[in-house]
Amino acid sequence: MSAGPVGDTSFAPLPHLEGCDALFTAQQLFGELGTSADVLTYAAFLENARRQRERDRDRAARLALGAYVVARLVDRLLVLADGEEEREGFLWQLAAVRRHVGDLPADAPEAAHLTGITDAVHPDAAKSPALRLTLTAYAYFLEHEGRLEEALDMLSLAARTHGPVVPPAEFSTTALFAGRLNRLLARWDSANSCYTAAESAAEVVGDSVSVLRSRLGRVGVMRGQGNLPLARASAEAVIRDARNLDLPEVQAMAYADLGVVCQVQGRFVEGVQAHYRAFRLTEDPLQRMRVLGDLGIGLLKIGAYEAARTAFEIVIRSNTSFLVRTNAVLEVMDLEATVGNQMAFERRRAQAKESGDRMTPSMAADFHYKAALGLARFGRLRRARTMLQAGLDLAETHHLNAWYFKLEHALSHLETDTFREPEPADPGSGLSESLEVREVAVGLREYAQMAT
Repeated sequence: MSAGPVGDTSFAPLPHLEGCDALFTAQQLFGELGTSADVLTYAAFLENARRQRERDRDRAARLALGAYVVARLVDRLLVLADGEEEREGFLWQLAAVRRHVGDLPADAPEAAHLTGITDAVHPDAAKSPALRLTLTAYAYFLEHEGRLEEALDMLSLAARTHGPVVPPAEFSTTALFAGRLNRLLARWDSANSCYTAAESAAEVVGDSVSVLRSRLGRVGVMRGQGNLPLARASAEAVIRDARNLDLPEVQAMAYADLGVVCQVQGRFVEGVQAHYRAFRLTEDPLQRMRVLGDLGIGLLKIGAYEAARTAFEIVIRSNTSFLVRTNAVLEVMDLEATVGNQMAFERRRAQAKESGDRMTPSMAADFHYKAALGLARFGRLRRARTMLQAGLDLAETHHLNAWYFKLEHALSHLETDTFREPEPADPGSGLSESLEVREVAVGLREYAQMAT
């Protein structure tokens, strides 16, 4: 697999900005601020509470409402005017919010985050590092739970605690986080803007890791929009640069991105090789599970079903993020349909459906496609058609071009034999029995034994 020069990757070097007067602000990442009197500010928390109420999940609804009042409290702190009357009003609100948070389920990790935030709130310390850290930690928790809109809201508040200007190093970290959240929400323009801003700030402080990570973020945007050739070339360029700079963790990230692109392009063996290199290079537990899920996809594509199932089940049993675990559930669902195990397929489909309201747009499109494919293979064509049409509407709404064409093609070929019956590949022949794949399978079994 080549990782050498690949021509134009759209990543022209930025001019070195050290010593310049570049200013970085929260508004560059999150836009102009609304009025704190607008009750629809932080509406993502209210919408989550409504969904939880509809599903009779009172505990989750209470936590979402608690997060909403905490967000509004911090928002007011950040625009608090001088004056004794304003201060007294804020102190009354702070006391009320602390009482509200104190009544939340004490054993809930989210309640602990909210308590930490309110403990760090003080009318004379809007720029408190402690407040910023607790807000950022809560944003990471929300991302881990798949609550991306809410994570963006909290990250915005954390960035605003810096005041009018954010230091370049912290701005770069925040911009990378915001870019990832926007990318997962299929907000391509916002994601690209955040990644570009992250690279600019990283150049100011000479942070090569963040420069390369911002470029990998844009690779993810290219992939999401369907520009696979440019995504592949750009990932290979980052691999080369990371190797030259002796940055193995960044190399691992780039190999993981390259592996995904190869799989989407149908270069499955190259994808398995790239993901296995990423798996061997990375030391980060969350990244390792992400890579393992993608490695399982590659193994599934070449008919190495047992090795793929091993990879997915390791991920599902792990303590990794909601998004990574749910992706693994979708892939096992697809695997069971492929091998003709209808009972296992339906079990995994129900498991995935339970998490439907927390899926990102791209993940939801993937769920509709894979569920429809499995339903059609087991003869439920009417239900499969409904699923495909819903996925098509979703892809159009979120401008998921690659998914739109994939779902449209599936819908137009629904009546063909390809969609009627499961046609499992022979796992004892072809690529699944190559030496490289067998070595990967052995390594996964050994890892699974150590993880149990």
